[in-house]
Amino acid sequence: MSNSELILKLKAGSYKAFETLYDEYFDLLYGYVFGMIRSHAQAREIVQDTFIKVWLHRSKIDPELSFKAWLFKIAKNQLINDIKKNFADPVFEDYMIHCENNQLVAQADLEFDMELFRIALQKAKHKLSPRQVQVFEMCKEEALSAPEVAERLKISEASVYNYLSQALSVLRNEMKELSFMFLLFF
Repeated sequence: MSNSELILKLKAGSYKAFETLYDEYFDLLYGYVFGMIRSHAQAREIVQDTFIKVWLHRSKIDPELSFKAWLFKIAKNQLINDIKKNFADPVFEDYMIHCENNQLVAQADLEFDMELFRIALQKAKHKLSPRQVQVFEMCKEEALSAPEVAERLKISEASVYNYLSQALSVLRNEMKELSFMFLLFF
């Protein structure tokens, strides 16, 4: 079935067409959103919200226009809305003020902090399973995409996201004292 036929069926209310388009565009949209925010959890949430909006507003789809462009525009608007919400959050505002005040650190202190961060990260990695370390290093240190990691390790892409999510959770917990630097890099 062609893409234009699927879009017409979606517009008419076909959940099967919606599922097919979801499967076709999920990875592409996820990669786009993740590339901008570098958070697997937030990227998944934005993509899910985007597809919910597609379903809710399916009657507004113009089959003459690019479905992909419309989908990405919805995701971009969702991302902008999420960022605006963060800026309006008093906790985020306090955090930004704290960060600005701490940027007065001397260069020598920054170099020391980087070494301290590297050592703390190596120590924290010992709390991970071998597979979690492998996935974390491939995704975050080698900057490989989830599909690339899945292919190299012969596991599913969902497993890559699960291992990475578990690893990041453990590492954030282990590196609480250096949380700003951890968030900056990962």
